[in-house]
Amino acid sequence: MKTDTQIHHGFTLLELLASIIVMSIISVTLMPVIGAASESFAVARQVRSSTERAGFALDRVTRVIRQAPIGANNTGVGVSSATASSLTFSDGTGFQLIGTTLEMLVVGNDPVPLCLDVDEFQVVYIGDDGVSNTVNTPTTTHRFMVRVETDGIELTTVVHPRVWIGQESS
Repeated sequence: MKTDTQIHHGFTLLELLASIIVMSIISVTLMPVIGAASESFAVARQVRSSTERAGFALDRVTRVIRQAPIGANNTGVGVSSATASSLTFSDGTGFQLIGTTLEMLVVGNDPVPLCLDVDEFQVVYIGDDGVSNTVNTPTTTHRFMVRVETDGIELTTVVHPRVWIGQESS
């Protein structure tokens, strides 16, 4: 005796609707997590970009200060102009903040932009005692504290010019 039994493979409509509802609940639950992760990524990318720009500018300023020329009569640092936001050496090199652009002064060329959108740039001139401010007598400066702030990122360093190697303090 033969029977006609057919075996059906597949999902019923009810099973399909239940799986759609479960997947919808999972995706609604995960959407805020995915949104927060993408926002965090965007913020991290902006912070990294700002840090790289400020770091590059600070590195170039540090190099210019370390290579400062020797002053008149072979003593001190050869500074021709010094303010809280600019420094020019006797050989024409230096840096300055013009508006929100930090520029490097290059002998015989136009100033080169180092960093755009600078919120604050500060140079502090420190004497050989490590405390006194020598902005009024910049040729006697032994350390320069340089601070760059851009997009809420602040980087600070202290630079010692090489001209003091082999010189006695004045």
